[in-house]
Amino acid sequence: MKLRQKLDQAAQYLDELENQQFDHLDFEWETISFQAAATTEGDGTTSIRLKAALGRLHFTVEDKYNRAMALEHLFTTNRTIDGIYEIGHKGVINFQNVTRTASLVTGSDLLSAVTVILLEAESHLRALNAHLKPIG
Repeated sequence: MKLRQKLDQAAQYLDELENQQFDHLDFEWETISFQAAATTEGDGTTSIRLKAALGRLHFTVEDKYNRAMALEHLFTTNRTIDGIYEIGHKGVINFQNVTRTASLVTGSDLLSAVTVILLEAESHLRALNAHLKPIG
């Protein structure tokens, strides 16, 4: 009897999680920490913003090959995808993608949208990240 109660409680908890309408999400994928948020802009449009700090450029004296490859991937990729890669403070490479949506996307719909965005950027993210050193 107690086992049945525990199973029912677990099923109810999972249903509540599935029905949550969260509009932001922090997660890790391929050792990269991402932040995703669905927002309504001041002009009434809605968007999904996905951001991450990928890694840090190597200094030329420590690894000129990986530095050159990372910069090549960064500049080549910026011309071919919807996202933007930028070199930030202390050589940190930042990624940002803004996707406009017809309506505010929340909950599991946000999760699905972020998955599609990552699938489209996956090869670029992996190629660039392979030539960066970890942050920290």
